This record gives sequence, structure tokens and C-alpha cells, in this order.
Amino acid sequence: SHSYKPVREVAASCETGAATNIIYGLALGMKSAILPITLISITVWLSFQLVGMYGVALAALGMLGTLSTCLTIDVYGPVCDNAGGIAEMSEFPDEVRDKTDALDAAGNTTAAIGKGFAIGSAALVSLALFGGFISRISNHANTGELNVEVVINVLRPVTFAFLFMGAMLPYWFTALCMKSVGTAAMAMVKEVKHQFETIPGLLQGTPGHGEPDHARCIKISTDASLREMILPGLLVMLSPILTGFLFGVEAVSGLLVGSLVSGVQLAISQANTGGAWDNAKKYVEKGCVSITLANGETQVQGKGTDLHKAAVVGDTVGDPLKDTSGPALNILMKLMAIISLVFADFFASINDGQGLFNVPSAFLRKIAKA
Repeated sequence: SHSYKPVREVAASCETGAATNIIYGLALGMKSAILPITLISITVWLSFQLVGMYGVALAALGMLGTLSTCLTIDVYGPVCDNAGGIAEMSEFPDEVRDKTDALDAAGNTTAAIGKGFAIGSAALVSLALFGGFISRISNHANTGELNVEVVINVLRPVTFAFLFMGAMLPYWFTALCMKSVGTAAMAMVKEVKHQFETIPGLLQGTPGHGEPDHARCIKISTDASLREMILPGLLVMLSPILTGFLFGVEAVSGLLVGSLVSGVQLAISQANTGGAWDNAKKYVEKGCVSITLANGETQVQGKGTDLHKAAVVGDTVGDPLKDTSGPALNILMKLMAIISLVFADFFASINDGQGLFNVPSAFLRKIAKA
């Protein structure tokens, strides 16, 4: 929220251009991951120490129990944002837009809180599903006169290698999502430019001008939202299946842990970075940022100034972070774990869990039954 110092610092950084605004926003987002990750780590440690993996599952269920609250505060933001857009298009007085901007800024804050709960629950659910995956492998291996305990050692070369691969997947997924937003935005800008050039009087707003083709713009957005998500979806679904099929259970374990550890921090950082840039722009538009001129006088920087343009650039970069790739990382973490759990028996059946390439594995430690 722009009621607090961090967002105001981001807004003030726009004085020297868009570059410093982006630098400050990225730094704020990365810094914002410290406290949530610490709390998640403490939660996992305590729950596991007290009740084992069942405790982690209970902690995940507890966070999922806040679903109704999260849905409420998530819906609040878009309603206020759309209300502001309608007020501006309807040419309502400036004081109406000021009120909707204040509500929208609060909506960005509540949305960030809701996304934080969603990310935290996704991390705990993914960890619990990973425990289920290991238990499933163990049950599959417990046959005959031997009791088989599944041991995942991160110092094993295959596990460690796929730990890095898993940590890379959220960045690959984010890159695909961000590029998809950019592609759709370019198509939208070109269509709007085309309509301005071909519909007389539309750009000037002269009375009686031709109607813009809203349906064409909506079609570009909706088509892109479906088409551009094919590759990210395939990445999430196929990566654990191919890893388990080719390299075995140890590789899948490293992949899941790496994607979880990397994804949760990247999701928190992106969600808070985008929200900070959005609220920093609104703080500038309220006329709350001023600069000191060479003669010592202060000048308020509102809409239309160079400082505001820099804030708009930050907000434009932040929108796909907080509204697309950040929330979508929750799906990456949970879906990869679910797919691995569903295919656990299949992975274990291929060369005793060593994959098609028969990678030497030490994940089965056989101990005699008592």
C-alpha cells in the first residue's frame, strides 16, 4: 500500500526515470520474500517435528481453510479497478476517480495478501503431496520378505542435478507467461492503432465518429489467453512425466523439491513487486510526490509529468508479474506434485524406479523385517 514507506520509496525513485523505478521495485519484491519464507519454514519444521508429514498436510489444510476469505479479498480489487475505469470512461468528476483510485490501491493490497495465502498454501500442499509421492513409492517397493525404506539423498548426482533442473522450471514457466502477455499486448496495440487510423474521428473524439470495434479487441485478448497457455501447461505436465520415465524416481524427487523451493519465492517476489509498482503509480497520480528544483522550490509531480511516465512504465511491467506469472506459479507447484503422485507406480515399475536410461539409484535401502 502507498500508505507505507516501501511503496513511497518506489514512487520517489521515479524522479530519475523508469530504470530506477524498476530497480527499486524488483528490490522491494525480493526483500518481501524474507518474512513469508521464514514463516513457512518455521511452520514446516514445527508441524513435521510434532506430527510428521501428517502435520504438514494439516498445516496445508489450515491455510486452505482461509479460501473464502482469500476469494473475498481477491474479488474486491478487480471490482474497484473496473469501477474506476467506468468512472473515467463516463467522464465523472475528478473526485469520483480519486475515490475509486483509493479503493483500487486498497484492492491491490488485499490482493497481495490473498496471493500470499494462496502461495503459502500451495507450498505446503506441494510438500504434503511430495510426501505422498515418497510414501507411494515406498508402498510399491514393500514386497516379499524385505521391508523397503525409501531414502532420497540430495548428494546423489542424479538427485542434485535435477534439483537444479527443478529450480529452473519456475523461471522457464515465468518467461513463457511473460512473453505471452507481451505478444498479446503487441497485437492489441496494433489493433487499436489500426482502428485509430481507419475510423475517422475516433482518435480526436469528434462528435458522431464511427464506433470502435470492441469485439475485435476482446477476441485478441481471449484467443491469446487460451493459445499462449499451451506451452506453459505442457511444460508443467510433461516435465515430471518425462523425468520419471527417463531418469527414475530420484530424478523426479529432485525436480519436485527444486521447483517448490524456487517457485514459492519467485511467486511471492513477483506478486509483491507488481503490486508495489501499481500502488506507486497511484501515489504519483494523487499528487503526493514532489521534486526539488534547481532554485530550491518544490514542484508536485502528477499525471502527465516525466515522473508519472516512469511510474506508468513500472506499472506496465508489474501487471504480468502480479496478475499472470506470479499466481500461475501456484499451479506449477501443485500440479507437478499431483502428476508425480499419480504416476508414482509407473515410475517405480520402470527398471525398479531407475528410469528408461537405467540410471544407478540408491533410493531403495533394504532392511530386514523385525
